[in-house]
Amino acid sequence: MAEKYKMGAVFTPEKTVFTLPSEHAKKIELCLFSDDEKTEKRIPLEKKEGDIWSVSVPKIKAGQKYGYRIYGDYNPEQGLFFNPNKLAIDPYCLDVSGEIKDWENDYLCVDNDLDSAPYMPKSVVVEQNPQKDKKKYPYLHHKPTIPWGKNSILETHVRNYTFRNPNLPLAERGKLRGLANPWMLDYFEQLGVNNIELMPITPTCPWRHLQKAKGQTDNWGYNPYCHFAVNPRYGNHEDLKYLINALHSRGIKVTLDVVFNHTGEYDTQGFYNRALSYKLIDSPNYYLPNGDDKSNYANFTGCRNNFNLNAKGGQRILHDFLDYANSLGVDGLRFDLGGDNALNQYGQFQDNGGFMQEIRYAREKLNMDVIVEPWSALGGNYSGRFSGQIQGVKEWSDARRKTVAEFFSSQGGKQGEVATQIAGSALVDPATKSSAVIGTGRSHDGFSLLGAFEYYKDTRPNGEEGRDGSPDNYRKSSDRNELYQRAVSNAAFDILSKGVPFMRAGDERGYSSPNNNPYCIDDESVWVDWKEMSSENKMLFMNIQRLNAFRRNHGAFSSMELFTGEKVKENGVKDITWIRPDAKEMEEQDWHTPYAKTIAYMLNGSSRQAGGKDDDFMVMISGDDYYTVDYQLPLPPSGGSWKLIFDSSRQGFVKEDKTYKAGENYALKPFSYVILSHKREAEGRTYQRRNMAVKPGMELD
Repeated sequence: MAEKYKMGAVFTPEKTVFTLPSEHAKKIELCLFSDDEKTEKRIPLEKKEGDIWSVSVPKIKAGQKYGYRIYGDYNPEQGLFFNPNKLAIDPYCLDVSGEIKDWENDYLCVDNDLDSAPYMPKSVVVEQNPQKDKKKYPYLHHKPTIPWGKNSILETHVRNYTFRNPNLPLAERGKLRGLANPWMLDYFEQLGVNNIELMPITPTCPWRHLQKAKGQTDNWGYNPYCHFAVNPRYGNHEDLKYLINALHSRGIKVTLDVVFNHTGEYDTQGFYNRALSYKLIDSPNYYLPNGDDKSNYANFTGCRNNFNLNAKGGQRILHDFLDYANSLGVDGLRFDLGGDNALNQYGQFQDNGGFMQEIRYAREKLNMDVIVEPWSALGGNYSGRFSGQIQGVKEWSDARRKTVAEFFSSQGGKQGEVATQIAGSALVDPATKSSAVIGTGRSHDGFSLLGAFEYYKDTRPNGEEGRDGSPDNYRKSSDRNELYQRAVSNAAFDILSKGVPFMRAGDERGYSSPNNNPYCIDDESVWVDWKEMSSENKMLFMNIQRLNAFRRNHGAFSSMELFTGEKVKENGVKDITWIRPDAKEMEEQDWHTPYAKTIAYMLNGSSRQAGGKDDDFMVMISGDDYYTVDYQLPLPPSGGSWKLIFDSSRQGFVKEDKTYKAGENYALKPFSYVILSHKREAEGRTYQRRNMAVKPGMELD
């Protein structure tokens, strides 16, 4: 029986076993570096069975710096780029010694004899001791059990979100440990988010045009060259465990945004023929060829290479990464450009390819949350292809972001598209027949919540002459009240529609910028401002906070089960009824009214989707920029009268004893979002805001 090898550097006090896979290499040397990196000791690896190379070295200390030199053919026509003059980072290493400072350096080009080692970060040997971790990090594997519909995801950039927070020690700002600080944990709880999605935290490298003179870098981190390690600018492997433990101790999930569609090694031609790791180790097993042309990489992503998850090496990397992430207690993964992950070298979607096999493994064997961005940069959109085949997989909804922004920029005739997003019926889990939507209202990739309505796109600071970034310009007015009305209503829509609420970190504090694609910017224009919030931003924060709690308290909104439009046995009223301004149910012709800019619906609290015991709700939403629309109120499904819960035009959640009878009118103001409820006497629930101690800098009242 073949011996099972664990890849990477496996440390024990007695010895460290270094193992690396390469099918096409002819010789591999382990390179051990002194602390100052001035001396290098080379040790040959032994070829084992298959494509495995390994060596055991006694008395290695944790923290030892190392790399590999791989010998073999340099034959681009066959997709081979071996060059022992170039130091290869171990793709399985858990820490690296630093960042790549000079991407312009010719020493990184693979087609010359210059030694790249002096300019390369080194892999670092890390001790892994599960028994020590159990004592040091008792919550690491205590994963919070939160039904999908009660998740509230906060997409977080480690540096941008914490760098200016004066409530954190200087040493923690911009770091993983900053997010783990008790002040931040209290803040997450108060905001009502329970799933922190970290934008890529792996080592990354900048594009060629992001030169030092511009002061730019790959700030977002979507150009990885090592999938297991932590970017040194955020901390290290130990800091990641510290963060996961801290978040789990508060019942908060951790989701990692990971990039397996391309790497930072770029291309096979000219200046872009650079090498850091995979290309030097075994290029054919990690990169998709361009069709039948082995000398060029497929470029479906627009980033000059496609990682090959259908090849043995690429699929093994992903498989081992899933096991590694699970061993850290990571709750879930979000796959960037998942559509590209599933393509073969001819751009064809592979239903049973390496990527689909591995996300099925993550769901069915590891029970991890899996979120997929279902499109390809090549232009294909594979929405439903992932969630429709693998139970529990969720997908980003780009349509929701676009539809909602258009509606709240006063575009008429959007009733059908808006209703689809409210009902969450576009993406369906095959087994449970429930919504598979991650309701991406606003994310890193596009305008912020306020920015969508405050600015026209301006990406000139990126140095790409404005060609980059989504063309989502929705600015209509510079009126501050209108701006915040639209933002609050947009947030309410995102939080209360069917699917999993998703928010970009900083939106709750009013972050805004005209640059809707600041991937390469690392300055005050992208750092979230933590100074005292304006009255408008406080209003925005409080409404988001209370909407998160409101959703979790009410199954009518937090259930992922899809509406059927069928009548409920208890009262003979549909689970969801779409309502016209005259209180009648919408008919076919009403869905095609080109000038209509409002929509309303009624939820039956006796329905299966509401758990059979929630309140009845009437929701009215206006995308109109001028007219107030009077809605005549229908009779609640359980009879009785309505009571106002939320009206964004009246500063959000309201306290009043007035009731509204069926047949009375309610004035729906421009750009407003309104919720009325009928609370059943016997089974009604009382909405309560969670009473929490307010930390300095969190004052809202």
